[in-house]
Amino acid sequence: MLNFGELPFVFSGPNLDRAASHRPKHDAEQVSDPETRFVPVCGESNVLLADAATPLLLDTTSARPLLAEALCTVLLGSFKKRMHIALGLPEDIKLPGDKITLTNLRQQFDLLDHGTLALLGYARAMVHWHLQNRYCGKCGAPTHSHHGGHELHCDRCGNILYPRVNPAIIVLVTHADRCLLGRKTSANRYSTLAGFVEPGESLEASVRREVQEETNISVVCMRYHASQPWPYPASLMLGFHALAENTDIRCNDGELAEARWFARADIAHGLKSADLILSTKQSIAYALLRDWFDADGSSLEALQASANPKKQP
Repeated sequence: MLNFGELPFVFSGPNLDRAASHRPKHDAEQVSDPETRFVPVCGESNVLLADAATPLLLDTTSARPLLAEALCTVLLGSFKKRMHIALGLPEDIKLPGDKITLTNLRQQFDLLDHGTLALLGYARAMVHWHLQNRYCGKCGAPTHSHHGGHELHCDRCGNILYPRVNPAIIVLVTHADRCLLGRKTSANRYSTLAGFVEPGESLEASVRREVQEETNISVVCMRYHASQPWPYPASLMLGFHALAENTDIRCNDGELAEARWFARADIAHGLKSADLILSTKQSIAYALLRDWFDADGSSLEALQASANPKKQP
């Protein structure tokens, strides 16, 4: 089990104060404060400088001309002793600066610190929520932002919308000295199994169902590990370890192209021969696999470093 300050995952940075008490006075104070920084999100994309490794953060002077065209503003909270506001903008808007980079942040996992990624991922998720809820789902009238962008109100029927996240389980299944990894049809990467929690379903029931649906494996002894926000667009990954009761694999629902049992020696051989690609090191999927792999005194990260020396810093 990991402590909060030890979470090694992208988007899990602990050093953001969400400043909920400031949300009711967001419009009156933070927007005009010269210390405030605005985090632009254009459509579904975060914005970086030309080096693709530095976020574009706007001061109040630079942001002021854009506010009239903003689709939404959301008070994110205090980060590095400054208040930050997400600025949802049209995808094709002209931003300050000669060159910028629009990104979904996946290429920046190794370039930005976890705190900055957490801030940008939070901005991305909140802007997405606003864009998906511009009209009331009950009566169809336009919604209006309240409480620093964390509530959307319908003035016609009184409906109030709050930001939602989609819980998803992610699990490393083991049997004896082997673990179960799957590969999707759209990728050549082997990873842990995952799926969304359905309404009326416990996390444990979701783990059982998803593993059985994807691989025909029945699991028991589920043990919670940690969680990771995943703003694509608004998920929360809940990590588990589980034990398999059977070993005969059958990909039932077509979501996986292949699922296999891997011993530690199989993983070592696959990495050395470059036939095996694992999840990014900053993901909860990798942490689940690493903790199991290292349990016998091995080191998955050391193995990867020796197998791919050119990729190491």
